[in-house]
Amino acid sequence: MDINDIRRANLRRIASNYKSRAEFARVLERSEQQLYYLIGRSASKPIGDRIARDIENQLDLPRGKLDLLEESTKTPATASDGVNLEVLQDCIVAVEGEIDAQKLEGIPATRKAQAIALAYSATMASGKTQVVSVDFIVRTLAR
Repeated sequence: MDINDIRRANLRRIASNYKSRAEFARVLERSEQQLYYLIGRSASKPIGDRIARDIENQLDLPRGKLDLLEESTKTPATASDGVNLEVLQDCIVAVEGEIDAQKLEGIPATRKAQAIALAYSATMASGKTQVVSVDFIVRTLAR
């Protein structure tokens, strides 16, 4: 990942906090077309030092902030309906692990699916990517 990729990822993350690209472009005092060239799907324009510093000034960010690779800039794998596949996978592993830990056998697939869905929903509602505790979910699943 080079400096342009880092800056582009950071700008895309920041842009996601705005209602639209048009609103973000207005805040940056840039045209939507220029913003598209910087962070659109087929972004082709490099984000040079001058542009990066100007954007940082417009957003009241510390100088060089756009140059920093942050953990939050990693784009999670998502399904077409917006499901975070990494969190979903972690929920599946957590639920299956708790089923084994509680030595439960013969749980129908539909009940497992309900437990996984509940764990996923609770995890996403928490605003974190670490799976919530699933011991209670699995205990109620066995009833």
